[in-house]
Amino acid sequence: MGGEVKVGRREAALVVAKRLPVRLSEIGGVIGGAFGEVYGYLGARGAESQGPPFIVYHGAPVGDDPFDIEICAPVARAVDPPVGWQMQELPAGTFVTLLHIGPYDTIGSAYETLGAWIPGHDYAVAGPPREVYLSEPETPPEQIRTIIEFPVVEAGAPAATS
Repeated sequence: MGGEVKVGRREAALVVAKRLPVRLSEIGGVIGGAFGEVYGYLGARGAESQGPPFIVYHGAPVGDDPFDIEICAPVARAVDPPVGWQMQELPAGTFVTLLHIGPYDTIGSAYETLGAWIPGHDYAVAGPPREVYLSEPETPPEQIRTIIEFPVVEAGAPAATS
């Protein structure tokens, strides 16, 4: 799987983002195409990247029914986004994270680990999870590095809304 569960603060992130519905059977192509589109656009305009790309999962896959994801390309400063995309600032917060090493089709084990760890350590989920992609597209599947993270609050504290 990867590393140990960690709790840490994440600063606010300025991102160029696009929210869209996707089916699990199409997710790889949709994500690859969207990242190619936004990073091609940003690169052509000399926009500075500010960290690895990530996706916010506003829904969870159920069979092959569509669910919402948000493609996020962190940038150093505001830029005019491509058509269909928007600039936004994601708020700072406390996140519980776990590094997953391996193919994307085995990433469910990281979600299960975090799902059990969070309530067992007096935290509550405070928003949708993210997948932060640390590996280049040509990385062999067994070496792919992805951070799974959940925004959290201490149990009993009010949760943020998304």
